[in-house]
Amino acid sequence: MTTTSSRPDVIDTVLADWRSARPATKAGALHVVGRILWLGRRYEEAVAQLLSEHHLSYSDYDVLATLRRAGAPFELTPTELAKRVLLSSGGLTACLRRLESSDLVSRHGVPEDRRRLMAKLTPKGFDLVEAFIDQRFALADSALVELDRDERGQTEALLRRLVVSAGGEALR
Repeated sequence: MTTTSSRPDVIDTVLADWRSARPATKAGALHVVGRILWLGRRYEEAVAQLLSEHHLSYSDYDVLATLRRAGAPFELTPTELAKRVLLSSGGLTACLRRLESSDLVSRHGVPEDRRRLMAKLTPKGFDLVEAFIDQRFALADSALVELDRDERGQTEALLRRLVVSAGGEALR
């Protein structure tokens, strides 16, 4: 069973402030985009809290999880990684250095092309990812507790349309 809340939230406050400060500004899209951003930040914060005891950031875990879901041998080029995580190339390089210094990722050249590097999940990195996968998805599930199955499906479909229209098609 779900409940629909008409209670004001933080985004309503932001929009009211803009209406007061700049009445002519068309900020209506913030009703949706603002809530997506707010919820995304809360989810990242919850995952970061889960990872903090291992001194990992959300981005660090995202890189490790991306290598894990690539399947055996759990390695990708930095270019392939960059397409699958939300980091700039500089941010990804710094992240890979941190993970390598923690022995969670190794980097090695490709024998056929010495200019090409591969990032590979180490056994220690694999074990760490495995320890958090179910907890991370449980956090995501708890974020949707207010929605029933139909509402989740409708929300997914609407968000998928927005992602695809913004250029986020599958990378196959």
